[in-house]
Amino acid sequence: MSFVKGIGSALAFIGVLVVAAPVAAQTQEERVRKLEAQVARMAVEMSSLKSDLVAAKGQLEDAESDQRADELEHLIEQKTSDMVVDSKSRRSSGIDLSGYFDLEFRDDNAGDKPTEFDHHRLILKAHSDITEVIAFDMELEIEGGGVGAGHLTSSEIIVEFAELSFRMAELFNLKAGALLVPFNRFNLLHDSPLQDLTDRPLVNRRVIPTTWAESGVGAFGAAYWGWGSLDYDVIVANGLTDAMSASGGTRSARGSYRQDNNDNKMVIGRLGLTLDVPFLDVLNLGGSIAHGKYDDDNDHNLTMVGFDWTLKRGPFELVGEYANLDLSRGADEVAAGIPGGMDGWYIEGRFHFFPDSWRGANTFFTDQSTFTLVARYGEADTDDSGTAVDFATRGDGYRDDRHRLTLGFNFRPVESTVFKVEYQIFFEPSGIDDVDNNRFVASFATYF
Repeated sequence: MSFVKGIGSALAFIGVLVVAAPVAAQTQEERVRKLEAQVARMAVEMSSLKSDLVAAKGQLEDAESDQRADELEHLIEQKTSDMVVDSKSRRSSGIDLSGYFDLEFRDDNAGDKPTEFDHHRLILKAHSDITEVIAFDMELEIEGGGVGAGHLTSSEIIVEFAELSFRMAELFNLKAGALLVPFNRFNLLHDSPLQDLTDRPLVNRRVIPTTWAESGVGAFGAAYWGWGSLDYDVIVANGLTDAMSASGGTRSARGSYRQDNNDNKMVIGRLGLTLDVPFLDVLNLGGSIAHGKYDDDNDHNLTMVGFDWTLKRGPFELVGEYANLDLSRGADEVAAGIPGGMDGWYIEGRFHFFPDSWRGANTFFTDQSTFTLVARYGEADTDDSGTAVDFATRGDGYRDDRHRLTLGFNFRPVESTVFKVEYQIFFEPSGIDDVDNNRFVASFATYF
């Protein structure tokens, strides 16, 4: 597929400025993540109820007898009552069930790989308010359809996270379990329907191994002032292991939920600052750090630092992240191919728009409908000691020193459901011949 053909197929336009959801503090981020699916489900139910009531209203206006009018009035009252009863039943049950789903299509120019549909993720979410201050949240990921069937490959069923939280005060709260790691913003808000592009940034695949969760305990909270807010999220966890390489970055180094490879525990935290400025709707800045021992012998340090930003003004958004990983090494680690360090970054601009005259023109164009133009540029260096050291053995599939520009376009009929198309352009590092390794990707994603 040529570049021109890819752009045509993707309807990909370069987006200009801007940012992520208007999040004021970490506590608000968590609330958004937990309520997204519930709001989407309620919207579907309300839309169905509205359609039923509109139909009943029309019949009531045309009723030819008082008896028929009485029947229709009873129908309207019953449907409204059913909605209220159903809502109360869910609240009294103590558990809310929801989730999200995505389906992807890929046309990858690299090698002889065929085009393919990929049922990538089916995520089941559960939330329970055990008491007014104790809550439990979890996500179960079914990837590639699950495991145990001969026709499935690269598939799994895994606990994405499982968190028991104790909300004692706005400034200080505790949590325990398999926790989402609070390193930069994307890992905390990684759900497919929240994103405007299908594939995650390179830095969040190879340097920050999203989705990244670790067994441990933590604390979080926020403070609010007239000029903005300050929030924090910190955990003590098993942490990353020494299963790192220039080929895979840190993805295989995510720790076990059941055991640690050494006696040291990793401390990981993010500090977020939201500022109220007159020329922006949202300005959110975050700084993150992780530190601990990573090798089996408990001898060598791992230190990761990062920062993230979110800016928004009207329909424009600008988001991005940077992460740097430094590893101390001995002779055994060097011989095993563990890099001395990694880093990566991305910047993503979005422009949201929708013609007012199209709203309500058909069932897909609603008050929530949005088109988005988006562009992202990112890099990931999974071995800072050399350039494309993995290219000789992996060819087009090398992962060190990757540079990628993504141009995308998406449509949301409602906020919780999105269709995305994108074209990815890979740039080879200096000294490496150009190869035809660009990629077209399309996907559907929705909360339910």
